[in-house]
Amino acid sequence: MESSYPSLLPVLWFLGIWALANIAFTLYRYIQKGRSDDAEHSETLRVELASPLHLRVTTTMFNNVVAACAQCSLTRCPLVSWLIDGFYMVGVCVSFVSMVVCVGVLCTAAVQIAARIGAKAGYPLADAWSMVLEVQKYLGVAHFDQRATPHVGSDSQHSRLSRRLVGTPDPQVLRPIIPGVTLPTGHLWHYLLALSICAIIHELGHAFAAARARVPLRNLGVFVMGIYPGAFVELCKTKLDQASVGSRLSIVCAGVWHNAVTALLVFVLVRSGGLGAVFSHTGWTRVTNGVVISDVASKSPLHNRIPLLSTVYRIDDVYLQSNYSNTWNTNDRFGETSIARWTHILTATTNRDTNTAGYCASTMENMDDGLCCEMSPEFPLGESPDNDVFCFERFAQSSKLSLSKHTPMCFDLRSVLERSDAANRCQSDSDCLQPNQRSHLYTGKQKSSICVLPSSPFASSRVVRIYYHLPNNQTEHMLLYAGSPTELWLDVQVSSLCPRYPYLPHTLPSWIETLMQYILSFSLAFCLLNALPAYYLDGDLAFKLLITAVEQRTRVARATKCNILASADSKPLYKKELADSGAEEPVELSRGGQMVYTAVTALTTVLLGWCIVGSVLLLAL
Repeated sequence: MESSYPSLLPVLWFLGIWALANIAFTLYRYIQKGRSDDAEHSETLRVELASPLHLRVTTTMFNNVVAACAQCSLTRCPLVSWLIDGFYMVGVCVSFVSMVVCVGVLCTAAVQIAARIGAKAGYPLADAWSMVLEVQKYLGVAHFDQRATPHVGSDSQHSRLSRRLVGTPDPQVLRPIIPGVTLPTGHLWHYLLALSICAIIHELGHAFAAARARVPLRNLGVFVMGIYPGAFVELCKTKLDQASVGSRLSIVCAGVWHNAVTALLVFVLVRSGGLGAVFSHTGWTRVTNGVVISDVASKSPLHNRIPLLSTVYRIDDVYLQSNYSNTWNTNDRFGETSIARWTHILTATTNRDTNTAGYCASTMENMDDGLCCEMSPEFPLGESPDNDVFCFERFAQSSKLSLSKHTPMCFDLRSVLERSDAANRCQSDSDCLQPNQRSHLYTGKQKSSICVLPSSPFASSRVVRIYYHLPNNQTEHMLLYAGSPTELWLDVQVSSLCPRYPYLPHTLPSWIETLMQYILSFSLAFCLLNALPAYYLDGDLAFKLLITAVEQRTRVARATKCNILASADSKPLYKKELADSGAEEPVELSRGGQMVYTAVTALTTVLLGWCIVGSVLLLAL
C-alpha cells in the first residue's frame, strides 16, 4: 500500500536550490570584494540576495531602450501621441472599474471563507454564506445550473485535489496558488513562465507610461521570492512627484491596464482559433472527432497502455465531438469543443452524468466478499484484495450515490463493462430479461439479471470507459480506468492538433495551450488584485491620487466661484487659490481626504490578509 503522506522530494529540491544560490552568492561577494575594475559593470547589472529566500537582479541596460520606444519619432506624431494618451486614459478608467469589482469579490470571499471555517468549527456563521448566495440570486448576479451539479453526498466525500481544481463541488472564490497542493507539479514550468511574463508586462507598462510622462527610469529588474517570481521598476521619485495628477494616474494604472489588454488578446487568440490556425499552417493538423493523446505521465496507470497520438473520441456514453448525435442522447452540456468536453467530463461529472444507461449483470456472478463495497476516503475503490472486483448498485438507485441505501453487489469489472454493446445496456431490470422471460416479471419469479452501475460515492473512485483510435487506424479500442478522474485529467495531456511530420514535437501544441491558459488566468489576477486599494499594491497610490484629483477639482471650482462673486480687489486671492491647486506641484491630502484614504486602505488590507490566511487555513483543514 502506498504511503498517504506527501512526498518530501519537492521540499528537498526547493531547499537544495536555495542553499546552492546562497552559497554561490556568498562566493561571488567574496571574490568581488576589494575589486574596483568591475564597478561600472556592477552599476549596469547588480545581483543581490536580499534574504535567504529572496534573489534580486537589477539592471539599467534597458533604460535607454524604454525611453527610445516611448519618445521615438512615431510616438511624437500628433495623432499617434493622442491615441497613446487616450489608450492610457482608458486604462485609468478600467483600473478603477477593476478596483470596484475586486473589492466586491474580496468582500464575498471574506464572508465565504469565514462561513466555511465556521461550518468546519460547527458555528452558525456558516449560514452567512447561504444568505450571500440568496442575495446574489435575488439580484440576478448568480446562476446555478442544476444539470451541471454532480449528484454527490457531503462535501467531505470529494478528493481535495478535485475540490481545489474544480469549482462545482467547492466553489471557493479565492484560492492560494501553492505548487504541489493547489497547482499540479506537472504544470510548474507553465506556472513560472506565465507568472514571469505577466509580471514583466505589468512592470513594462509602468516604465513605458513613465517615459511618456518624462519621468526617468532608474532601473528595472526581476526577483524570485521563495517559489514566486516577479519583476519591478524604480522611477525617479522627484520627477514623479512633480508630474501632474493625471500623468501619475496613467503611470500607476498602466500596469493593470497592460495586464487587462494581455488577457483580452490571449482570450481572442485562443477563442477565435487563431492559435490553432498558426499551428495548422506550421505542420499540425486539427482533429475534429476527439482529442489527441500528446503525453502520459510515467506514474499514471495508463502509461504504456494507450499509445501516444491516439485519438480519444468517446468517454463512457459521451462523444467528444460536440456536434455528434450520440446513441444515448446525452444532453449537450459538456462544452463546445472536444478539449472542453474532455475537461468537464473528467473534473465535474459523476458516473450518473456520463452513463445514460446501466449494464446487465447476472446475480449469479455476484462476488461479494464483504470488502469490495467498504469504501472510505482512505480506500475509495473498496478494501477488496482483488483489484478486478468492484462495487455496483442498481441503476435506478445510482443517482443517490449512498452506500447505506442499497444492497452491495460485487462483480468483475471487466466482465460487466466490456459487454457494453447495446444489447447489454439497460434502463431497468426488465431490459435485462430475454424476450421469453419477460412474462415472469410480474409472477414473482426470481430474476437472474439486473441493471447495475458502478457505485462511486467518492470523486477519487470512478470507473471510466475510454474509447480511442490508434494513430492512422480507425479500429475502435476500449480501455477501462478505475481511479480518480481528476488525476487522469492531470496525468494525460491532450490536444486538438496532431503533427503531420514525425520530427515535430507532438507535445508542443498542448504545452502552448496550457501556457496560454495560465497567462490568461494570471493576467486577470494581476488586473484585479493589483487594483485593490491595499498597502503595497498599485491600487493604494491610485486611490490616493483619485482623492487628490477630486480635492483639486473642488479647490478649482471653489476658487472660480469666489472669483465670480468677489470684487476686483479679491483677484490676487483667486490667483493664489488657483496656483495652490496647480497640477505641477504636489498637493497634500486634506484631513478628511487623509482619513478616507487611511480607512479604506486599512480595511481592504485587513480583508485581503484575512482571505489569504483563511484560504490557507481551509487547505489545512
